[in-house]
Amino acid sequence: MGPKAREFKPFSDGSTNFRIVGRQFPDFDLATNAFSKHLEEATGMKVTYEAIPPGDDGAPKLNAMITSGDLPDAFMTGPRWMGGFSRSQLWAYGKQGLFMDLNQLVDEYMPEALEMFKTNPKLREVMTTPDGTLYAIPAANQCYHCASAAHRTWIHTPIAEEFGVAATNGVNTIDEFEKLLRDIKAAHPEMTPLSGHQDLPPIALVCAAFLNLGIDHLRREGGKPVYTPLDEKFREAMAFMNKLVKDKLTDEAAFTQTKDQLTRLAMDPAGSRVAVVAGQSQGDFATVDLTDPASRHREFIPFKPFTGPDGKATVGWSYDPGAVVGLIIPSKAQKPEEIAQWADYQLGLVSTLNMRLGPNNNWAWATEGEKGIDERQAIYKVTEPAPKNGNWWEWCTYNLVLDVRHGEAVDDASSIEPSLYRAGKMYEPFAMKEDEFFMEPFFDETQAAEVGELRTNIDNAFKQGMTNLALGKLDPEKDADWESYKTSVKAAGVDRYLEILEAADKA
Repeated sequence: MGPKAREFKPFSDGSTNFRIVGRQFPDFDLATNAFSKHLEEATGMKVTYEAIPPGDDGAPKLNAMITSGDLPDAFMTGPRWMGGFSRSQLWAYGKQGLFMDLNQLVDEYMPEALEMFKTNPKLREVMTTPDGTLYAIPAANQCYHCASAAHRTWIHTPIAEEFGVAATNGVNTIDEFEKLLRDIKAAHPEMTPLSGHQDLPPIALVCAAFLNLGIDHLRREGGKPVYTPLDEKFREAMAFMNKLVKDKLTDEAAFTQTKDQLTRLAMDPAGSRVAVVAGQSQGDFATVDLTDPASRHREFIPFKPFTGPDGKATVGWSYDPGAVVGLIIPSKAQKPEEIAQWADYQLGLVSTLNMRLGPNNNWAWATEGEKGIDERQAIYKVTEPAPKNGNWWEWCTYNLVLDVRHGEAVDDASSIEPSLYRAGKMYEPFAMKEDEFFMEPFFDETQAAEVGELRTNIDNAFKQGMTNLALGKLDPEKDADWESYKTSVKAAGVDRYLEILEAADKA
């Protein structure tokens, strides 16, 4: 369940001007933005926005504010991928007294937040530090299809139809998968039967036929995190991949080419030159043009998981509840109760839709019979796309739980979301169990500094080793080469990494 449409009355008399740090984007001005104006009209609260660029470009200014103590009345800098504060950073700065514990403000001034936490209690749980404090109002950004995105694979529909696997979206066993690739190569020597790119090599579904890779190569086992690419079953998966490479059913480019190079193959004017391809969405290998009924991305359908030698398939599935950092109130902020009410207004359904779609008649309630992303009755629909500077992006407080996200009236002609939803439903029967999911815990300052470097080193060692195994530069069937791979990955710090994860998880 999501937020309800309620009436709100302004709560601020406008006598205080609040300084709030937000994000800066091209063709975007917070001071004149349509949703910024809507917020002031709806709440009465006057805000002077200070905008900083996302990512690395904005980091120096954000860090300077922290180190100098020149803190605003609130930060709205978005999730970690946008360059916002991590949960561990919130904990560290909170313990230093820079950020306010928001538990009391939530309980006294934020009915929308309390309703959100009542229906989705994990949203509060995952943002609450080990010592029980809440240093950020979370935004809810739940994404069903993202849960299995790392494993998602597609097949070119003309190929699927030619070989009789379109109706079933693929094959049932790994032997049938190998046969399909061989048949494609024999009939279409100009095509690469199985492809991907350097950031999404085509190993995920093959690995799922042999083992549970987990999420980010981590799986909870016996209550502890394990690093799955050291599993003997991963060795078997790499031996299978190496066989595909040797027989030219996939190629070196599938592991080394860029996304743009792969896209050029899939977008070849004469027809796609890849048959089965790894991709979290169609945009990973094709140009998505929703204005074109014949857009190449429409020629691909999801390829389902297939079972391995032991008759099973396990897809890594993220059970992350979808809580992201929404709003942070520094300890020296003026009138924090007003800021809390301002953030709470944004968690309402109408505000969430106004933020995403625009507040000036850019959307309307759906009529009976209109279907949402999940094929249930839709809640709302876009009537006129917001113009430039007509809405905000997802770096503030908002309540995009699944019922709201899936409640938009769209179809395959206007969005790729329905196809991604169907792909998620196709993969869900193969999902790993929830108790096997390992979610990154809060780290203290010492752990956070160390774990970031370890993760980078391990990821680099894995990528190099996995590529060498798949391409045969290391022979996965030879014990010495397999041990060489494991040694190189362990030397990057796997044991210490797992030690830190386990300690932080128990805190």
